[in-house]
Amino acid sequence: MNRKYIKDISKIKTTKDKYVACIGFFDGLHYGHQALIHKTIERAKATNHKSLLITFDPDPWSVLNDKSGVKHITPLKKKTQLVESMGIDEIAIMHFDSQFSGLSPEDFVEKVLVAYGIVELVVGADFKFGYRGSGNAQFLKEHYSSVLQTHEITLQNKLEKTVSSTRIIQTILNGNVHKTRELLGRDYEISGLVVHGAKVGRQIGFPTANMDVKDEFVIPKPGVYAGFVKVKGEYYKSIVNVGHNPTVNTRDYLMIESHILDFSDDIYGEMIHQGFHVRLRDELKFDSVEALIDAMKQDEVEARKILVDINQ
Repeated sequence: MNRKYIKDISKIKTTKDKYVACIGFFDGLHYGHQALIHKTIERAKATNHKSLLITFDPDPWSVLNDKSGVKHITPLKKKTQLVESMGIDEIAIMHFDSQFSGLSPEDFVEKVLVAYGIVELVVGADFKFGYRGSGNAQFLKEHYSSVLQTHEITLQNKLEKTVSSTRIIQTILNGNVHKTRELLGRDYEISGLVVHGAKVGRQIGFPTANMDVKDEFVIPKPGVYAGFVKVKGEYYKSIVNVGHNPTVNTRDYLMIESHILDFSDDIYGEMIHQGFHVRLRDELKFDSVEALIDAMKQDEVEARKILVDINQ
């Protein structure tokens, strides 16, 4: 997949290539987004054009609301990885700032869409663009149908419920990761480097990979989860704790620790990708280390039972 980062739209130059494109921030790449992408690829193949996904960096909402440190379901790196796996030919990441947000709908169409060589555009029913969202699909159909064919589809999942990134974020924050999976079509996953911890887990027979999560992922509600973790390209069953380990820990900051089942390699410094399939229980403070160990043994029994028949 060809990837371009466009900081200055005046540098966009029309080439002989023509594109069928979809456009949006695409946080989560949920079922609705996937429908847009599949339609884009379908139309590109039918017309013998290239398929293109246009997204933005940083998050337009963050820029328009002057917010920093906003968490996302799929930060840019994760998003581009998922897009690539879906078969899009090219992704264009456009720098979003106050100047970009001030483009009129006409300038947006002519300086971005037409200049890029886009001849068909696939959008959701709520698609808006240009200054203060003053442009929409109907505007494109009324004013630019001679140069740009617009396909408008409803963002729905297979259960026929409207999906949105906001709704998905709430399921993650509430720990309802089984609901997250229904809306995304896959387990929610975060990525982080394995760093050294206090090694308490190793001392009690449950060694953990401590994740240092740098990207702005939405972190699930504190608790114990079962899921799959990707290490060096391979998936393993795991139990992941999000929280403070109150029985054996005095640190204030939130920790994400993955106990990888049937795995003993040294992976310090490795990037791992932890999925959240189901929430097993709340994080609890036990009266003794022995009680904690008993609970963790039960967590492992439940995790193995839940994950045994799932192909990752």
